[in-house]
Amino acid sequence: MNRTSHSKAAVRRTPKGRDAVRKSILDATEKLLLKRGPSEISIREIAHAAKVKHPLIYRHFGSKNALIMAVHSRELGNVAEIVSKIEKLEGNILPMFETFEKDRWRQVALARAMIDGVDPRLLQNMFPVMQHLVELLKKRLSESDRETRHEPEVLAFAMGGMAMGWVLFQPFLMAATGLDGKSPEEMKELAVEMLEEFVQKVC
Repeated sequence: MNRTSHSKAAVRRTPKGRDAVRKSILDATEKLLLKRGPSEISIREIAHAAKVKHPLIYRHFGSKNALIMAVHSRELGNVAEIVSKIEKLEGNILPMFETFEKDRWRQVALARAMIDGVDPRLLQNMFPVMQHLVELLKKRLSESDRETRHEPEVLAFAMGGMAMGWVLFQPFLMAATGLDGKSPEEMKELAVEMLEEFVQKVC
């Protein structure tokens, strides 16, 4: 292929139209965030990966922070929709746990951002998944005669930490505890069982 053909191929790969440009920018940013924290990624680097000129990023998103938030919001929307359909905790710990598990991109991107010292509110201005968990715990507590000294927000904090920790550190935790001879699926089932017991005993 000669230089002219290469040039034409490059032009064909350049996104055209508002929706295509936005999607290309979001997709490129998403891939970069899996490798490095937000502060380590430049607008020009994103533009190069998205095959657009860097002023287009400012035109479509306004700032790098707004772009980062848009990427997280796009991923969060899919997860939030699934979780919002859960009406009670009993019998639904597994689907909630698996929602965290399937949302691996966000867990990894969040971990990198937290290591980078990023304010979580610069990544998203709403927390629908955790807030729904808090609401489910409030509902559970209101219907139970069991007394607990823990607020639903604290319980959600603990449950979310276990689920997110599993997604990020499952291989390490299994090796460190000598459980790496077991299958990840078996350990996930045990983790979910413990969360079920946690809800029953504490709530």
